[in-house]
Amino acid sequence: MRLSDIGLQFRIMAYVFMGMTVLVSLFAFVALQAVRDSSDEILQERLILARTVASAVDRAVTTTATLVAGVAETIGRSGTDILAEAEISVKTLALALTDVNAGTPPELVALIDGGGRPIARVGAAQDSAALLAFVTTLRPDGAPVIVGGGAGGPLIATASSLAGQAGGMRLAAVILPSPQLLRVSDAASGDVSSYHTELIDAAGTVLETSDGDRPLIPTRHLEIIGDALSLRISGVGEHSPPDADVGESERHVVAFAPLEAMPWSIVVEQPEDLALAVPNDLRRRILWLASLGFLAGLGLAWITSRQVVRPLTRLTERARRIASGDLGGTIPPEGQDEIRRLSVSFETMRSRMETSQRELEEWGQELEDRVKERTAELARRSSERDLLLQKVMNAQEEERRRIARDLHDQVGQSLTALTMSLGSAEAELADSDRAASERIGELRQVAGDTIEEVRRMMADLRPSILDDMGLSAAVGWYLENHLERTGVESSLEVADLNQNLPDVVEITAFRVVQEALNNVVKHARAGHITVRLTGGDNRITGEVIDDGAGFNLSDVEPGADGGWAVGLLGMNERVTLLGGSLKIDTAPGAGTSVRFVIPLSQEVVGG
Repeated sequence: MRLSDIGLQFRIMAYVFMGMTVLVSLFAFVALQAVRDSSDEILQERLILARTVASAVDRAVTTTATLVAGVAETIGRSGTDILAEAEISVKTLALALTDVNAGTPPELVALIDGGGRPIARVGAAQDSAALLAFVTTLRPDGAPVIVGGGAGGPLIATASSLAGQAGGMRLAAVILPSPQLLRVSDAASGDVSSYHTELIDAAGTVLETSDGDRPLIPTRHLEIIGDALSLRISGVGEHSPPDADVGESERHVVAFAPLEAMPWSIVVEQPEDLALAVPNDLRRRILWLASLGFLAGLGLAWITSRQVVRPLTRLTERARRIASGDLGGTIPPEGQDEIRRLSVSFETMRSRMETSQRELEEWGQELEDRVKERTAELARRSSERDLLLQKVMNAQEEERRRIARDLHDQVGQSLTALTMSLGSAEAELADSDRAASERIGELRQVAGDTIEEVRRMMADLRPSILDDMGLSAAVGWYLENHLERTGVESSLEVADLNQNLPDVVEITAFRVVQEALNNVVKHARAGHITVRLTGGDNRITGEVIDDGAGFNLSDVEPGADGGWAVGLLGMNERVTLLGGSLKIDTAPGAGTSVRFVIPLSQEVVGG
């Protein structure tokens, strides 16, 4: 569709729509870009929080190692008894480590002799033989290492040799970063309680959380932090945890930062609707404002353009009704200047077209009446023709019957008398005039043959067997007396045929079969003919099938050369007059099938 085919109102709105779309799109792009920048800044803040927590944990681990080394340096240097000093030093170190670990006491602080036996020990796991066995294997003065890993999970341990003491005595401490140490600082933006922090190992197992539980199960954020975990790099992103609780935000902001002192990492998560509440709210406001502004602009443009194009729209609508043939109703002058003059011209055109349409309707009605009269006349003539044709055929049959009766009563009897007289003359002259007697005998033979020919003619004109024994017997007689002498084999199949058929049905069916058989003998060069007669369903069905040469049906159907062949035309007319139908199936070299159906209607039965 071309732009010129669109109405003025819609073109104006299309231009306004495109302009508003461009302006609103530019505004939305700039505003949403600012929102995206704000969202990126918030994500970076969450990454900084994760790194801050990781730094706090790193400081706690390194400070623990420093304090253990410092206390180990002081034990035994004061000159006092180490055993007397050990208990005080171990408790002092435990208090210091509690302060370093944000108020959570260490798991174990122990002074161990060279044989691995504890001299002094404090802590929540001071009675754990397994943990004591672990710390006895620590390399003194080395970096903090991971110990344990059983039901309680892995811990961080560090050990330092006592200065100036032989025998392998060492001071060891075992800690796990506390939940308080993992919590986000109150200086963080937003509700601090909405943050959740996890301490995970290199496999992603959660060792400690800011809530204080030690689930020791894989973190639910492996899907998003998997690559950063394997590469030990920081990162931040958004995703939907697979096991989010009912009522929990669908998506979370997750920040990841590895520890430097240990092969562990920090994961800080926060629901997205809380982390990005400000940019999300701003984005919604921008979209609402842009949509409202867009709709308001379109509405204002629609109202303004409507006031301009309303007269044209009404005039166009009236013009469409006129084009569709609705000429009713006047077109009032509307608008000003050219539009008003245009409406006046349209009204003049409408009035003239209405007058012309009324005249055409009158002429059309007159023509329709004439067509109805002519159709009724043709129907009447057709009915008269059918009636006349029926009477002609009935008269023809009656005339055939009369001629057959006259041949029987007059010619037949005369020929019979002549034959008998010739026989008597032949006998009288047998002794006196031998030659004359033989001549008379020849004449008697000719007379006898003539009698037989007359009888055959009578049967062809009106076979008495049809009146006496019915249709099937008459067809069988005709096949036996007219086809077998021509050398054509024939067979008759009769099924459910009522012997008491109306005369008009019997003679019609017989004449159709007779004509079809005559055509086969004359033209088909067939070797075998099958005739089927079937009754039932208040009708009679007949079929004549031959294996002859066949023909092109179009050569004898209605055409420019004068119409159907006379024999086929007569067959069709006979069947049609009784409300039946006749069908011929044939093709060159494929034989011919003539099938007819004659209904046994009440009119026919009564006739």
